[in-house]
Amino acid sequence: MKPDPFLQSLSTSADVPPALRQLHGQPGHYAGRCSIVRGQGKLISRALQFGGFPPEANDIPVKLKIDRSGEVWQWVRDFDGHSTVSRLTYDHGVDCVREQMGTLTLWLTPEFNEGCLLIHIQRLSVFKLRCPAFLLPRSSTVEWQGETGHFCFDVSAEMPGLGPLVRYRGWLAPVHAQPRRD
Repeated sequence: MKPDPFLQSLSTSADVPPALRQLHGQPGHYAGRCSIVRGQGKLISRALQFGGFPPEANDIPVKLKIDRSGEVWQWVRDFDGHSTVSRLTYDHGVDCVREQMGTLTLWLTPEFNEGCLLIHIQRLSVFKLRCPAFLLPRSSTVEWQGETGHFCFDVSAEMPGLGPLVRYRGWLAPVHAQPRRD
């Protein structure tokens, strides 16, 4: 089975830590904690609404369910009852990850550096209309394996001229099936 589009786009020689390789390597269920900070203003609020981003919150439970159907990977994030869904594919035409969230489509380029997966936004469309390069959000997204072995994430984006859009950070661990008791 091919890994998800993020690992597909990395060099096979990348020394990806086990927590990242597991999360990006196969379907599964994860749970952890997360904090969310949203940017201010009506325009930013509307932009976040298009992507289905969660409301601002501090230290809330977060769950992630990853499924695969053919070449499409679906990530369903549950931020304490608020669901955000992404459909991920590897876009061979532009050699990067294509993520669809609500009416937003992002083209992302992952880079592995010093034990961390860095994710850069290359392109964005809203309602299938391409965003001009000068308005393209800048991302400071990082994933890594924490000292306890958890998958850790710090996802953030800011819009030129408007400032911060959203930042959510936290950790996830695999959810193992509990044995049934009859």
